Amino acid sequence: MQKNKNRDYQKDGYNSVGMNIGGVPMIEMLGNRRITLEGSTGILLYESENIKVNTNKMVVSFCGRGLCVRCISSSCVEIEGFVTKVEFLT
Repeated sequence: MQKNKNRDYQKDGYNSVGMNIGGVPMIEMLGNRRITLEGSTGILLYESENIKVNTNKMVVSFCGRGLCVRCISSSCVEIEGFVTKVEFLT
């Protein structure tokens, strides 16, 4: 029964713990070495020291050293490298 409840939340714009995320990007960080961003609509800038990712609501900028895109899909981007700063540009 729990699985169906989670699916209903996701259909209504809620994440798996029941918080309404309202179309904003969801970012998961593993220390300062790996970032997964869900909700991407494209990459605006790709340099080894700065990667800017467009989303529906904002642009998310990752600054650091040796940054690279490890995986990209229609709505998800995985970035690796040494991240020193994350900025949310609206």
